[in-house]
Amino acid sequence: MKKRLSFSSLKAFSECEAEAVAVMNEEWDRQATFSPSTIEAMNAGSYVHKFFESEEALNEFKNEHASDMFTKKGSLKSQFQMAEKMVKTLDNDPLFKAIYQGSKELEIFGKIQELEFQGFLDCLNLERNIFIDIKTIRGSIGDKEWSEIEHRKVHWIEARKYLWQMAIYQELLRQSDDEKIGKNISPVIYAVTKETFPDSAGITLPQSWLDDAMVEVCEVTDKYIEVLNGRTPNRCEQCNYCKATKRNLKTISYSDLI
Repeated sequence: MKKRLSFSSLKAFSECEAEAVAVMNEEWDRQATFSPSTIEAMNAGSYVHKFFESEEALNEFKNEHASDMFTKKGSLKSQFQMAEKMVKTLDNDPLFKAIYQGSKELEIFGKIQELEFQGFLDCLNLERNIFIDIKTIRGSIGDKEWSEIEHRKVHWIEARKYLWQMAIYQELLRQSDDEKIGKNISPVIYAVTKETFPDSAGITLPQSWLDDAMVEVCEVTDKYIEVLNGRTPNRCEQCNYCKATKRNLKTISYSDLI
């Protein structure tokens, strides 16, 4: 298991401890279970990020993913056509252009509950005392998604645990030894949609919500430490890993399924 965590690895651990540990121990390749369309969508999202990182980063991405971006006939695949639309939307967004200035793809480090964490900031704007994270999303900016924890629909920022991500990044920045970095830098989630006519918006987050999110992060980190210290990781029995390694030992009641 990893002694250094990221938002994505902690989120995965919160969803299924057993699968996350198997991935960390290189016993399970989670990405190998993704559908081709899912991987293409992930790459298209990366294209949007790389476009605004630097010309060098964009060219490197294009060279690396040329076979993924184009069909055999040489036309741009649909996911990347959408990525181009999202790029144009952000490029014509005056607020985005104004605030997406500063250090790009900045790696940051720190500790939470004595465990080392790392993160990557899309953009750190010290002049405005903010950091910006681009999110490419399906549906509209106000859409809600089902939460297994809440057993109800919540806004996609909450459903995908992006409050955790922003709280973690804020805490890592607070621990920085760089005198130029203030101790209370605020996050901005810049959302751009995968709609026929993409929408975009810069979304700020109440500090009280970020504080609550950090409490949740610490609770999950405590569970991670328990597993590091020898506790058997819990199985969710719903993810692909649990299905692939499931061994039935008894029947279940139909009443438990309804």
